[in-house]
Amino acid sequence: MVSTILTSAGIPVIIERLPDFHSASLSVYLGAGSRDEEEQQAGIAHVLEHMLFKGTYRRTSREISEHIEAAGGEMNGYTTKEVTSYQICTLDETVDVAQDILADMILNPSLDNSCLITEKNVILQEINMLQNDPDRYIHVLFADALWGGHPMGRSEAGSSETVISITEGDVRNFFRQHYRPPNMAVVAVGNVDASQITNWVSDSFDHLSLNQSSHNRITPHYNAEFKLYPREGPQAYVGIGFPGSSSIDPDRFSQRLLASILGIGTSSRLFQEIREKEGLVYEVFASSSSYTDCGAMSIFFNTTVNNMEKVVHLISKEILRLKNEGLDNGELERAKRLLKGIYVRRLESSETRMIRLGEVFMSTGEAITSEETLCSIDNVTEEDVCNAASDVMSRDNLCMAVHASEESKKYINNLEGLDF
Repeated sequence: MVSTILTSAGIPVIIERLPDFHSASLSVYLGAGSRDEEEQQAGIAHVLEHMLFKGTYRRTSREISEHIEAAGGEMNGYTTKEVTSYQICTLDETVDVAQDILADMILNPSLDNSCLITEKNVILQEINMLQNDPDRYIHVLFADALWGGHPMGRSEAGSSETVISITEGDVRNFFRQHYRPPNMAVVAVGNVDASQITNWVSDSFDHLSLNQSSHNRITPHYNAEFKLYPREGPQAYVGIGFPGSSSIDPDRFSQRLLASILGIGTSSRLFQEIREKEGLVYEVFASSSSYTDCGAMSIFFNTTVNNMEKVVHLISKEILRLKNEGLDNGELERAKRLLKGIYVRRLESSETRMIRLGEVFMSTGEAITSEETLCSIDNVTEEDVCNAASDVMSRDNLCMAVHASEESKKYINNLEGLDF
């Protein structure tokens, strides 16, 4: 059972009590991500996330690690385009230790300049690793192509130039502005006591002054263009896609099933046609992503430069076939079972359940249960999927990012005549 309780200061506390578990997972979510940064400070939300693990006024970084591991726990954090999360997963018998450390990190980070210099160097290595991994980097480039000129189009890590320029004062100002209610929620999953968790949240965070400034988030305009990002080598890494459903759009489940039918799993249309029949790629897959006010439906693959044009034409052919002929017999039920299977298997730990609840709440404002999500998947009809295909996969909205050599320009130019 999932419950949502508001503290006296209005901080949402989302609790899923699982009495048969011997673990407990706690997280503090802040509604501040890379889309909330100034352009010249791109990456600062991620820098601040790193800094909270570098010590507080009460504990050094090493002491934080030693105390939580001595309690049988692990800690982690992550930054996305819209949120930052800090989490500790531990034994149910040591929840109090996790609470104390998590509150200390959120309330009393030292944000020391010497640590900032060290962490900026660490993040520069992280950026270099990303840029030298084209399978991952194409996702960053596709977001730039689709939403370029808007914060949604930037990498969560920022760029080397912006990270180098971030100062201790910048980090402290970002912390003061964003790490307080109402941009805050707490999630607890596992064998936890609801009263204990709620009292801890209230005692720890209710005294924080409210953030008086609003997010001022602007919905991004999408770009329908083909964009080349040069790299050396014979391989082309390609992301193609369209603007899609937001996290509060009821059509988002139809879009997810559309992605599943096209390119999730080895029985999907694109995998069968392009890899199994033609042997042109090692992998090709579709993805559906949703944010608070926008989303994307995308397809990714890599192949040799001279095969890129043929692969894109085969993708176009499958999109057109789906639009004109609809779904094959049993295809929707297979896609539903696949999505539900992936989803349910991820609910086997308190940690993954916590992350799911936190991300859903921060993007929708509701603590949607796993049962409600499974029901929403089941309720999608063939007509819904076909309507999503027609509405989302419009040729006029097609965007493509290509990470390949200059030789690929001629193939990209040949694709301007695509029609589906």
